[in-house]
Amino acid sequence: MKKYMILTVIFMTVVTNMMHAQKDLRFRDDKSFRIAQFTDMHLDPGTPYRRAQAEKTFARLSRVINTEKPDFIAFTGDIVTGKPAVEMWNRLIDTLDLYKIPFCVVLGNHDAEQELKRQEIAKLVVKSPYSLNKLNEAGELADMELKVLPSKGKKPAFAMYLMDSHDYATIEGLDGYGWFTPGQVDWIRNSCADLTASNGGHNVPSLAFFHICLQEYETAWRNRSNSHIGRAAEDECPGVLNTGMYSAMVETGSIMGVFVGHDHDIDYIVSQYGIALGYGRFSGDDTTYNNLRPGARIIVVKEGQRAFESWIVEDDGRRVDHIDYDGEIRKHRK
Repeated sequence: MKKYMILTVIFMTVVTNMMHAQKDLRFRDDKSFRIAQFTDMHLDPGTPYRRAQAEKTFARLSRVINTEKPDFIAFTGDIVTGKPAVEMWNRLIDTLDLYKIPFCVVLGNHDAEQELKRQEIAKLVVKSPYSLNKLNEAGELADMELKVLPSKGKKPAFAMYLMDSHDYATIEGLDGYGWFTPGQVDWIRNSCADLTASNGGHNVPSLAFFHICLQEYETAWRNRSNSHIGRAAEDECPGVLNTGMYSAMVETGSIMGVFVGHDHDIDYIVSQYGIALGYGRFSGDDTTYNNLRPGARIIVVKEGQRAFESWIVEDDGRRVDHIDYDGEIRKHRK
């Protein structure tokens, strides 16, 4: 019976992933590809007040989508953090289905603290025809490599890596947040190498998205000789262990930027060793701590260049910290 149940789970995972094979992501005719990052929405229907705050967050989501018109949406964790979580997840998925924009979800440390397990959240996410998420063998959201085609042609011109930075320490005696496994470090190194090989030995510019920042964020931000923009009104809270993810990303030569959430009062980007280490802007409302004006980060990648443009959009439409990145952070010039 146990063997039968395992085979059934594997079969359902394969079927689900076939149904959600990656749809083509492609640069626009003007050679741009626009990403909206929403992070730490902290949707919570637990009280009438928190429901009202969630309505403000959904209004922000719709406003950003309508005004910024992204080609892809990245959700970087702590999305639904109150019970009944199933209600808010369904509301989010139904809202996204209206806009018909491809999206991908990575979980934060609080998402599975409600009545839904990670596998149950994953089933809700992948039910959308616009979700690019797939399930792994455990039935959770898999780490994803998403390839973006050029405006004309079939060879990937850009890639995105959306990864699970996990939640809390799993080793007895360690207290704090989770970390990437050595297997994940090998996966991104090998994925970038394979993509480079298929591109005639030329690196394919890439971005990575996950929830919890790397330990290198702390040292990079405190080195004021690094080009930077934005603010840190609290200390970073990285994972307890450093398993070499940042080193692997630098070595690939492909990753040009990493964007996270988790720390609500930080929205900076700092450049170190050719990689932009960045935060999104807290995208929720008054259901958790926050001291920055809520908003979303927009990233515009440029086809054929190891470069991108980025800004934070706030509720009144104001664009904050508008920069160009080509290995260094520069104030955007029209």
